[in-house]
Amino acid sequence: MAQDRQLIRWSMQEIRRIATRLARQQIHPAHVIAWSLWQRAHQAIAQQTHFKSNMQL
Repeated sequence: MAQDRQLIRWSMQEIRRIATRLARQQIHPAHVIAWSLWQRAHQAIAQQTHFKSNMQL
């Protein structure tokens, strides 16, 4: 089920944020990646909703 969801593309800011968090080693790497996947999936849903609402105008 998790593989079926759409994600937005990686932004440079997201790549920098992940690299910084992984370099600090304060948070488990799996948590950093899981959080990023969750965030990008929810941003994709918001983006689709935004596009749909703009098409209705």
